[in-house]
Amino acid sequence: MYKFIITIETVPGGRDKILERAPEAQAATRAEPGCIAYDFFTCTDDPDKLVFVETWKDKAAHEFHMEQEHTKRFIAFHEQFHRSLTFETVNAGSQG
Repeated sequence: MYKFIITIETVPGGRDKILERAPEAQAATRAEPGCIAYDFFTCTDDPDKLVFVETWKDKAAHEFHMEQEHTKRFIAFHEQFHRSLTFETVNAGSQG
């Protein structure tokens, strides 16, 4: 499994613009082969912060996603509203 947490700190007013288009990107992404989950959240303690959580079957499924036109369009659109972006690859921790 291949999982990411993407945190976007937006310029003032940018969050709402991104959220207007996020459901369309979410629906298209969830329809892709290998997509296990694609969700987005607003941060309760910072109104200008969005968190996207993506889970893919494997790295190849994510690479396919990154080549899709809808993905490229959404990224190009939301980049104009960034103050910063953090992309973290995460794995499930083991319990000892």
